[in-house]
Amino acid sequence: MVFYLYEEAMKGVAKISVDGIVPQSFHLSHWKGNKTPAPLKADTATEIVMRYISHPDRKSFFPQVNILTNNHFDTDGLLSVWALLNPHKAEPISGRLVAAAEAGDHSIFSSEEGVQINLLINALCHSEESPIASQLASYSGPKEASYYKALFPLLPDLFRKKDTYRSLWQEAFDEILLSMELFEKGIIGLEEHPEVGLSVVIDEQRPAREAIDHFCQGNIFLVIEDRECEEGGFGYELEYRYYAWAETVTRPLISMVPMESLAEHLNQMESPVEGKWLTQGYAGRSMTSALKFTDVEGKRHFSRLHPDQVIQSILSHLPSIVEDSEDD
Repeated sequence: MVFYLYEEAMKGVAKISVDGIVPQSFHLSHWKGNKTPAPLKADTATEIVMRYISHPDRKSFFPQVNILTNNHFDTDGLLSVWALLNPHKAEPISGRLVAAAEAGDHSIFSSEEGVQINLLINALCHSEESPIASQLASYSGPKEASYYKALFPLLPDLFRKKDTYRSLWQEAFDEILLSMELFEKGIIGLEEHPEVGLSVVIDEQRPAREAIDHFCQGNIFLVIEDRECEEGGFGYELEYRYYAWAETVTRPLISMVPMESLAEHLNQMESPVEGKWLTQGYAGRSMTSALKFTDVEGKRHFSRLHPDQVIQSILSHLPSIVEDSEDD
């Protein structure tokens, strides 16, 4: 098998789409709309690939297809493609690969090593201190293709030599651990509203996503940055649990519901400021973003609305959305 980052010239070529979904391909993917064979489905592409590798009749799924592709780069994409190209090396560390993929795609703290490997992969690609920075800069062609090319040879030794690269991931990992500790001690405020599946997180600055995922019980998170004394307002972001964009098997599927009328309601309540409640159209919006007080450039803005007003608006809005969704 050979791997190529997807480009339009590959459209009519027989290929296996690993992680992402591209036209005219077989799928080993967890993206919504995938046609991955049912026995192989899992929550990450890496686990899907591990199921494929270990399946007793795997050759029957995609006979005579030797080209692998993906349309983007991330930890799950890297590890799933590498595992498919190196099945004998991947099988003994299957669980460790999946933990890193879960950290990368879903911000799930399955293991310390998994989170550290995800941070390390990101730092190797993007940090100025990366030992492969000059190597990446010398590549021509798509940047994401260079990440695959540079990191494939580092696997699986990246797991064994993780501490050699400690300077690249330690600070970010410590910030995650600090958020976890602050949640445990109750210093970060957390309110659960199980009747609508809402978790409200309140702190002076946004906690790590991994900590939010670990401690929050709801499927929708309202993250509030309390800057009332410092900057005269509150930062607000409403987002779904971080795997909500994917098709999952072991974790319950999350239905995304429209938030436009909620945004309109909050904008009517808002005092005249530069920011605005938006559901889309702003820079930095992720696949699990639902609503944010920001501007179209994604710059931080602080709302004059008090958290009690915002929380009550969301609580009164969500039940009607759920009921409407069930009626459809």
